[in-house]
Amino acid sequence: MNAILMPTCEPYAPVAAFTRGRLDAWWPGHPDVVVCGLAEPVPSLGECLPLTVDPRDWVGIVLDAVRRLEERGTEWLYLVLDDHPPFGPCNADYLNRRLPELAAELGAIQVNLLGWDQHQPQDGAVLGRRHLFWQRNSPDFRWNFSLHPGFWHVLTLRRMLESLRSNSPDIRSAREFEGAMPVACRRVDPGLLERTYRVRGDGFTAGSRWFESRGMRVLTQRLIGPTRLAVRLGWPRRLPAIDAAVLTYHRYANGPYPMFWSGLVRGRKLHEEALRFLAWTGHSALADDLRRTVRLT
Repeated sequence: MNAILMPTCEPYAPVAAFTRGRLDAWWPGHPDVVVCGLAEPVPSLGECLPLTVDPRDWVGIVLDAVRRLEERGTEWLYLVLDDHPPFGPCNADYLNRRLPELAAELGAIQVNLLGWDQHQPQDGAVLGRRHLFWQRNSPDFRWNFSLHPGFWHVLTLRRMLESLRSNSPDIRSAREFEGAMPVACRRVDPGLLERTYRVRGDGFTAGSRWFESRGMRVLTQRLIGPTRLAVRLGWPRRLPAIDAAVLTYHRYANGPYPMFWSGLVRGRKLHEEALRFLAWTGHSALADDLRRTVRLT
């Protein structure tokens, strides 16, 4: 049995509700969504686990949730942060069937959905077609446990979180989790670091919009350099606008779970680049709804 686990907190509950809505709209047949971190349940979010730890303790909240899911018999979960909705149609067959099957076959403990080919650092061996061109990450890869949406083996995640909690109880935030988990993993079993993966995005998207075309993305990347040079020479005042547009495009990550690199929230504020990308891709109403309903403090 699989699930989607979405940690959140009271101020971010409207963001989590938006993400839940996008999962329902763009990921057909997705696993059950389980929310954790809220003192009071929010009906629009569906199942909300009871909050039993300090609401500021992200690691403790997730550990408690993972334990509860494991007790239910959940073997794998997608860990999706509250501000990381899909930004377009998901490849449902890939996420619901092909990825879980391959993860089990390879003995993976984690598969990150931010593709290694999406303007991201690479460190590891890229597998072939039979293995969906996944990157088997190097044990020393800095982003082995990135919190972009990913598929996690529940028992292993629980063991690593327990090690982290026992040995580094002062580590509580999601940001600290990313940096500390490799050490926790080595404490549990150094061999586990050989079993983290990262998908390839291009070629596995479900969308058909122009900017999701693999060929168009390659062409666009090749044109960025000459375009910037021409603008710098002819219209230097326009360069900041060009760079802003290019940066927004770079931060869109194509793939079976299309995402915006840094999500909907940045610096405790709605991320305007993400909202602008929604508007550019025909979802102005969604961007407007977020601006209207979300007030972060």
